[in-house]
Amino acid sequence: MHRVPERRDNDISQSTKSFSVMSIWARLERQLELRRARMALLEMSDDQLKDIALSRADAHREAHRRLWD
Repeated sequence: MHRVPERRDNDISQSTKSFSVMSIWARLERQLELRRARMALLEMSDDQLKDIALSRADAHREAHRRLWD
């Protein structure tokens, strides 16, 4: 008869915690990168904004969006 190894609750909860912390960290990094990119729009010249089809008002609006938008 083949015996299945016992599963410990600690092992499961530890891997779940690790996954959860990594997911939160990855999401935070993504939000911060998005914030930096949005703020970079404010540093662009009008000609540069025009090249990417944005107006100064669009850049301002985008730069001031909330992180979760």
